[in-house]
Amino acid sequence: MNTNSTPFKKRENPLAKVGKVIETGNREKYTATMDKELRKRIKIASAMKEVQVSTFIEEACREKLEREEL
Repeated sequence: MNTNSTPFKKRENPLAKVGKVIETGNREKYTATMDKELRKRIKIASAMKEVQVSTFIEEACREKLEREEL
């Protein structure tokens, strides 16, 4: 009998195996869906800025919230 609360297996952190665990502090993982072409453009733009995709998206969200004063 499966005692997990979800039917999904939790993924292991691939960086933990090489001793490079990233501290997340007050950060939280999430799942989002978006248009494939938009995701491709975001990946290219983040690579050009030499930042992680999650950092790029977080910065974009902060900028939008500031513009809309939310």
